[in-house]
Amino acid sequence: MAELTANPKMPDPFTFLDGTKVTSKADWACRRKEISLLAQEFIYGKNPGEPESVEATYSGGTLNITVSNGGRSIEFSVNIKAASGGAGGPTPAIFSIGASAPAGVATIDYGSVGEKLARSTGSQGRRAPSGLFYDLYPDHRSTGSLMAWAWGASRVIDALEKTTGHDIDTTKLSALGCSRNGKEAGVIGLFDERIALVAAQSPGSGLTSGWRPAQAEKAAGANVQTASQIYGEENWMGDAFEAFGNSNVSKLPIDQHEVLALAWPRPIIIMEGTNDGWNCPKCVYTTMKYTQMIFEALGSKDHVGFPQPNHGHCQQGGTFATEYYDKFVNRFLKGQSVSTDDLFTESFTFDASRWQDGEIPTLL
Repeated sequence: MAELTANPKMPDPFTFLDGTKVTSKADWACRRKEISLLAQEFIYGKNPGEPESVEATYSGGTLNITVSNGGRSIEFSVNIKAASGGAGGPTPAIFSIGASAPAGVATIDYGSVGEKLARSTGSQGRRAPSGLFYDLYPDHRSTGSLMAWAWGASRVIDALEKTTGHDIDTTKLSALGCSRNGKEAGVIGLFDERIALVAAQSPGSGLTSGWRPAQAEKAAGANVQTASQIYGEENWMGDAFEAFGNSNVSKLPIDQHEVLALAWPRPIIIMEGTNDGWNCPKCVYTTMKYTQMIFEALGSKDHVGFPQPNHGHCQQGGTFATEYYDKFVNRFLKGQSVSTDDLFTESFTFDASRWQDGEIPTLL
């Protein structure tokens, strides 16, 4: 902590830690790796990556998986529901964490599996980590459950790639959930490039609510979730994140606009609501707007979707949210000629003088 420099603005995504500027898309590929490592080191905990062995079988809608590493093994399974209204053949699929798949998209039921890998039910306070992930990696107990769930989803993709009969196109995957499940869906997408469409509904803190803006809103009297609060609420975040609560949040060498930019060049759609006070609607907008600016610099502004109607927590369902998510699914998973221009709700005004750190380049 002592060697970290405080920065009241959201850190410049286009500057490497050594001060070198990102001047090209090739540079961004390297910067993206740096951001991923920073996110693991300071926010979520480290992802152990590929294990020594993943074995899998598929039969009757069930994918059985055995993962082995360092002389230890764990077993778990996921249920797969075929796409409705599909035309047959390999289809896109979503990791469903309490969410429904659009027509023509298969469902990988991941909600109950996540709880087996890293138990975390919400609002229970921090407690000793437990679950299959920590059984396999006892030296990763400082890793939070969000990253543990993301690691597990990667093993499911490994298993899908090794098996046949499920008719899932493993190049056309997404994940979707709401609230805590939305945090999980987003982290799954951000930390495995095989997820073709990153998505989440009402994730708020831990994914879309910038740590610095949230702390500022809290200081101004708003009842919003901050870094300190989410760390103490559950085991979602890594142990190292505890140090960046309250006045220390400005020393965090990364903020969530950079984490969300890990999606590029893949598309990302996040659904929030302006009446969802705990998720800090203004903070979420600020983070998403900065993320869109990053994508625009990289030539992909229309790859960022952000429906933020005047809805409450997890209530963006119906026509509004479905139009947005379905358009992204149709374009990026189904390959249809669908426009995703102007699918970003300008619900607030981005305060560049307060939050933007550095210029936004145009990268070639």
